[in-house]
Amino acid sequence: PYVKVWLQFGEKRIEKRKTPIFNCTLNPVFNESFSFNVPWEKIRECSLDVMVMDFDNIGRNELIGRILLA
Repeated sequence: PYVKVWLQFGEKRIEKRKTPIFNCTLNPVFNESFSFNVPWEKIRECSLDVMVMDFDNIGRNELIGRILLA
């Protein structure tokens, strides 16, 4: 699995960050930090979309869980 973090302004996705993929584990520990530069006057308009994904070599990666922090 891995984690994708999107910075959003309203419904528009602006910037993305990802963690490394953790192979062969059902209990990964994501001890990562991400930073985004957001202008102070736009801080109330932004949100973070955090998605935990299951990596697949064949086919599409599957969504495991998601939270929107606004």
